Amino acid sequence: MPGFPGVRGPRGQKGEPADTDDVQSQVAALENTLQALRAEFDNYKQVVLLQGLTAGQKTFISTHQHDTFTNGKARCAKAGGALACPMDADENAAVLALARRESKFAFLNMNYIPTQNHLVYENGEPVRYTNWKNSEPQKNGSRKDCVAVVPENAEWDNYSCDQRGLIICEF
Repeated sequence: MPGFPGVRGPRGQKGEPADTDDVQSQVAALENTLQALRAEFDNYKQVVLLQGLTAGQKTFISTHQHDTFTNGKARCAKAGGALACPMDADENAAVLALARRESKFAFLNMNYIPTQNHLVYENGEPVRYTNWKNSEPQKNGSRKDCVAVVPENAEWDNYSCDQRGLIICEF
């Protein structure tokens, strides 16, 4: 069985200091780099927001490129977004404003399923919000299976997916 603790002995000599100066200076340098990167990121974010428009939880940004529907989808996906797909009047107004800046129709991320003759979102769900011009949508056997917002009349129209329209991405 252990006995009772004894009297505390004298204090020993001071040990060698650990080599923490190098580690501390590396940590400080990393913290400075992180702060600089955060500031730079915030600046880029502000530039992006100035060029685009926000509606609800989405930010819409024009690529300033005119391309086909398929190429536009790929361009937006490569940037980490999707081709613009307004789901309400506010989002539609943001996409329309960007299209008006370029005076060019802009493709929307929806199209027809010819066998079912109805408009669907890219995920296959039926479209709930539309802004068609009076004579649209027309599906008289035409090859205009894509949808675009038209800046001149502020409404949606059918376009051939192979035409070159403005590419607006949403994030």
